[in-house]
Amino acid sequence: MALVEISEFLARTTPFQQLGKEEQTELARAISVYYFRAHEVVPAPAGRLMIVRTGLFARHDGQTLLEKLQEGDFDGYQPPEGRSDRLICEEDALVYWLDGEAFGRCRQRWPVLDNFFLRLAARTLHQQTPPPTEGYFTLKVRDLVRDHKIVTGPRQTVQAAAQLMSERRVSSLLVEEEGRLLGIITDRDLRSRVLAQGLPAQTPVAQAMTRDPTTIDREAYLFEALQQMGRWRVHHLPVMGEGRVVGMVTVTDLVRAQQEHPVYLLTDIERQPDLEGLVRCSRQIPRLTRILGRQGVPAHEAAHILATVTDALTGRLIALALSTLGPAPCEFCWLVFGSFARRDQGLNGDQDNGLLLAEPAVGAVADYFARLARLVCDGLARCGLPYCPGNIMATNPELCLDEAGWLARFRGWFQTPTPQALLNATVFFDVRLVAGSQARFDAMFGAMVAEAAAQPLFLLHLAQTALQRRAPLGLFKHFILEPDGQQHRGLDLKTRGLSLITDLVRVYALAAGVTAVGTRQRLRDLEAAGAMDKTLCRNLGDAFDLLAELRWRLHLEQQESQETDHLSNHLDPGTLSGLQRHQLKECFAVIEEGQSLLSYRFCRQL
Repeated sequence: MALVEISEFLARTTPFQQLGKEEQTELARAISVYYFRAHEVVPAPAGRLMIVRTGLFARHDGQTLLEKLQEGDFDGYQPPEGRSDRLICEEDALVYWLDGEAFGRCRQRWPVLDNFFLRLAARTLHQQTPPPTEGYFTLKVRDLVRDHKIVTGPRQTVQAAAQLMSERRVSSLLVEEEGRLLGIITDRDLRSRVLAQGLPAQTPVAQAMTRDPTTIDREAYLFEALQQMGRWRVHHLPVMGEGRVVGMVTVTDLVRAQQEHPVYLLTDIERQPDLEGLVRCSRQIPRLTRILGRQGVPAHEAAHILATVTDALTGRLIALALSTLGPAPCEFCWLVFGSFARRDQGLNGDQDNGLLLAEPAVGAVADYFARLARLVCDGLARCGLPYCPGNIMATNPELCLDEAGWLARFRGWFQTPTPQALLNATVFFDVRLVAGSQARFDAMFGAMVAEAAAQPLFLLHLAQTALQRRAPLGLFKHFILEPDGQQHRGLDLKTRGLSLITDLVRVYALAAGVTAVGTRQRLRDLEAAGAMDKTLCRNLGDAFDLLAELRWRLHLEQQESQETDHLSNHLDPGTLSGLQRHQLKECFAVIEEGQSLLSYRFCRQL
C-alpha cells in the first residue's frame, strides 16, 4: 500500500491529524499493513498499536461483548495486565500495525499522542468497571418507605391517637375512613390544636387533624419529596401507590437517608427572603451538577433534578413578586416550554416561559402581569438562566394569555400551518405547569391536544417538519461532521440527534391524544396504547438515553475544563471508544428507521 495513502489516512484520523505533515509521513513509514480474515483471532497486544483501516472486529470477555472496532478504532493502547479478553475479526479487515518499540518512541516524541492514548485507556477501563452504587439522587420514595401504614379514624379520640403514636414510636398517623384518606394527625397538631387550645383528651381526631394533606407517589424521587415539604412547610407526606395510601414519609426519614447534601438547597431556596438570597443559592448549582456527574447519575435523572431546582427558583421568584406587587388581579398559571417542560434540558438551556390567565390580559390585568413577568424573568437571568434569544418568555405579551387566547393561537396554527406556525408548535406543545392551578392548566392543555389529534393536515405538516433534518450518517454509515461555529467539527447531539427523536415522537403523541410531555414518557404511553410499534418505542427510548448521556458527559467535561463559557452540543467522535461509536451509529440508524415509519404513517397521501 502506497506511503501516501497511509499518510492521508493519518491526516484525517484523530489524534494523528494533530501532527504536522512531515510527522505523519514519518509515522507512516513505521507502519506495517496486515490482513485478517473473518473469524481470525488477533494476537494479544504487547505494547503495539493496531489501527483498523477497513473491516470489523469484536472484543469479547467470555460471553460478554465489550466493544466493536471499525475504521479509525485502535487496539493495543490499553494496559495488558490482568486482561482476559479476545479480539476476533468479524469481517475481512485491513489494519495498520505499529510495533511496540515504534509506538513507544512515537508517544515519547509526540506528547499529543501520549495524552490521547492515556485518556482513551482510562476511559476504556472506566467502561469496564461496575456502575456506581445507587446514590441519594437516584433513590425513590419506595426505596425508603415500606408499604406499611399506621391508621386511626376521624371519630377516635386524640388521647387514643397519642397513645397509638407513642406505642408505635411514630410522629404522625394517617386518618382514614373506609379506605379513604381524610387527613393526618401529627405530634405538632396535638401540641398546637389540642394542648395549646385547652381541648379535652376526648376531642375527636377529626377536629385536630390536618385535612386533605399533600401526598406524594412512591415512584417519586426523594428530592421531590423534600421539595414538596419545603414548598408546603410540612414534615409529613402520605405516600400513594396505585391510587391508595401505602405509607408515610417524614423529613426525619429524608435526613436519615442523607444527612448533608446539596439537594437541600431546595429548602434553602424556599426560605430566601429576597432576590439576592436566591442568587446566592443559584451559585450552588454548578457544584450540584459536578456532584451529579461524579456520582454517575444518569442524564435523564440529572436533568430532572436540575429542572426541579429551576422550578423551585421560579416558584420563589413568583412568591417574591407577589409580595412586592400585591395580590394578583386574577388566578394565573406560570408555564415553561420546550426542554425544561420535557425535563431533558442540557446545561446550556435558556428561559422558555409564559402565562395562562383566568381573564384576558387587558388594562390593569395586563399591566400587573407584565410587571410580574419582568420581575420573575429578570430574577431567573440573575440566577444563571439566560433570557431566551427568541423572546419565548412571559414578558412577551403574546405569551401572556387567557385560555381562549391560547386556544385561538393553536387553532390558527392548525388552520394555517406555515413554517413559523409549525416551528411554534414544536415549542408550545411541550408545556408544563410550574406554579398555579393544575386544574386550569390541565383543561387548557387537554383541549389543545384533543384538537390537534383531530387535525390530520396539521399532523402531516408537522411530520414533514420533523423529517427536514436527518441523522448524521453517510451512505456507508460514516459520520457526517458539522462545524459548531467555533472552528470545531463534530456531531451535533441535539439538533441531529435528540431533537429528531423528540420531534417524531411528538407527532405520534399528538395523533394519539397523549398528554405526556417528556419524550421518554410519551414513548411509554405510546407503547402502552399500541399507537407505535413496541420495538421501535424501546429502540427510540434507548437511543434517546444514549444521546442524552453523551451530551450530559460532554457538557460536564466542558464545564470542568472551563475552556469556554459556551457549552457546545458538538461531539468529536474521535474521543469515543469503539463500542461507543458503534452504539452511536446504531442510534442514528434507529432514528432513520423512525423517520421512515413516520413518513409512511403520516405523509403517504402526498
